[in-house]
Amino acid sequence: MADRSLVNIISDIKEESYDSVILVEGKRDKEALKKAGISDYAIIEVSYKNPNQIYNELMQYNRKKVIALYDNDKTGEHKVSKLKDFLYGMSIKLLDYRNSLNKLGITYIEEIDNRMGL
Repeated sequence: MADRSLVNIISDIKEESYDSVILVEGKRDKEALKKAGISDYAIIEVSYKNPNQIYNELMQYNRKKVIALYDNDKTGEHKVSKLKDFLYGMSIKLLDYRNSLNKLGITYIEEIDNRMGL
């Protein structure tokens, strides 16, 4: 049985995803979110993409919010920091659920589906 707090966080992400773009590091992260019930319509895998590629993909969706679902490790922290700098002044709101997930012991986004028992 999934932790109720995790179910609530996933529910919040799902709700926000309707007018947001979700950025994840890789394919396994995207698959875990899909299994958790989040539409992959606006999930962008950012591994190996430079800021210009990410920007171009973000603009295709014409959304004013970005949900950064990077891992809770040094690499993820660095990527979120760079993303904040990148989005600064673009009128795009950055939503970051990493602290909430970290409090539940989730370091890697790809763990979400297993933690939910999916």
